[in-house]
Amino acid sequence: MKRHQLIYTALVVAVSLMTFMSCDEKVEPDPTPQPTPQPTPVVEKPSAELQQADQFAIDLFSTYYLWSQEVKKDLPRLSPDTCKTPIAVVKEIRYHNAGKEVDHWTQLTQDLGAMTSSVQGLGLSYGYSLDAFWADQTQTSIVFVVQYVNKGKPADAAGLKRGDAIWTLDGKAITPSNYSASIQKVFYSNSVTLGVGNDPSNLKSVSMTADKEWEDPIIVNKTFDIDGKKVGYLFYSAFDLKSASTLPVVFRKFKEDGISELIIDLRYNGGGYAFTECELASMIAPQANVAAGDVFQTEVYNSMLTDAWKDTDFNTYFRTLFEYESEGNKITEDVSDANPGISKLYAIVTDNSASASEGLIVGLGPYMDITLIGGRTYGKYCAGFMLSPEDLYGKTSTYDYSKITKWGMYVMVSMFADKNGKNAAQPDGIPVNIEVEDKLRDGYQLGDENETMLKAALKAAGKTYTRTRASTPEIHMDPVPGNLVKPAKQKGFLIKTDIPSLKFNE
Repeated sequence: MKRHQLIYTALVVAVSLMTFMSCDEKVEPDPTPQPTPQPTPVVEKPSAELQQADQFAIDLFSTYYLWSQEVKKDLPRLSPDTCKTPIAVVKEIRYHNAGKEVDHWTQLTQDLGAMTSSVQGLGLSYGYSLDAFWADQTQTSIVFVVQYVNKGKPADAAGLKRGDAIWTLDGKAITPSNYSASIQKVFYSNSVTLGVGNDPSNLKSVSMTADKEWEDPIIVNKTFDIDGKKVGYLFYSAFDLKSASTLPVVFRKFKEDGISELIIDLRYNGGGYAFTECELASMIAPQANVAAGDVFQTEVYNSMLTDAWKDTDFNTYFRTLFEYESEGNKITEDVSDANPGISKLYAIVTDNSASASEGLIVGLGPYMDITLIGGRTYGKYCAGFMLSPEDLYGKTSTYDYSKITKWGMYVMVSMFADKNGKNAAQPDGIPVNIEVEDKLRDGYQLGDENETMLKAALKAAGKTYTRTRASTPEIHMDPVPGNLVKPAKQKGFLIKTDIPSLKFNE
């Protein structure tokens, strides 16, 4: 008999003996109470819309996202089988390093059109920018203070000016408990009545109805004469697309005035379109560098896009001809006659100066003498695409995204740098040469030579001040604490529109 047969026979005998012996033993019942079987809970899947939104976010993170490899491990949290809050989860898994959030900007939205309109200076608004301060030392109420007003908008028509203090909304004081609702009211409602004045004891009632007219980001432009030297001043609040047609008009006037130096005020400019940024840079940069088509910016993408677009030139160059589409119309701007020949640039910046504002300074840095005045910039050193499902999957895709046609995502895709691959904004913003505090209630309007930050810039340009300050005293207020989000415009947009095809999922 073979060995394996002997082993099998022994096992059969052993099992038979155990069975025989067990039949003679008395089996005692288990005294332990047995739990009542519970039905398996039915987990409701996300709706079809949310499932498509989940997959859309996964696909964008996996392809276009600058830090695609770093967030790969977290993508299962967006599973279409379980994730019912894709907007929140996208914010949670965007890139962190050592527990610190690096990417503050990538976001999923249910209304990409509204987000795009907002960056373009369109959509329902009153046409002002505000900051928030404690009303007094008790820190029980908050006051909004006007930073600037867009020309021709409801706030302008109502007579609001920089430094005006808003104490009440529709007759109610602004407090920490209603702060979020107050922000929604003062920015996003259809109508509002403001209580405006130097103090809450004597308020003027100002009623406004919001409109959808364009917010012109060119707030002030003028020329100063400093002992025969002409210095231009431009307060610019956003790099939107429409101002690509109005900026050349301003710079042609600067050229006519004979300016040799420029003060560009970006203290509240949170960014916008890379297209407009390059156009503005091409009117500021030395004429020789523009004529030569020198490199304005370089960019770095993730490894997948770098490979997919290996034949694509990632550099941005100074140029004189710009083409874009606006409201279905193709616009061409020739700025060859709009460069004044500026030899020195002064930039007024704060921690509200972000993205395209920083990119302008970074890209011009190797070519010009630039003096920064104010406070350290925000620290946005990457650019993004605003992508819809159609942009990602293509019109001929077999993938069903019919439930999310209005959705979209602003996704970080690249890091920008100057021609030498350097970016002073990374990671914590660009430091300034001359520190000056932005004093909203110093009694002067933007463009006034005595306004605190402009005065510092004009002094740096060589202006001598001999007379004393005006009689209007500065009204000091303490800013709200960091855990209260200030109601300033969202910052951190640098939007690229030249998107090479990826042919995803076609």
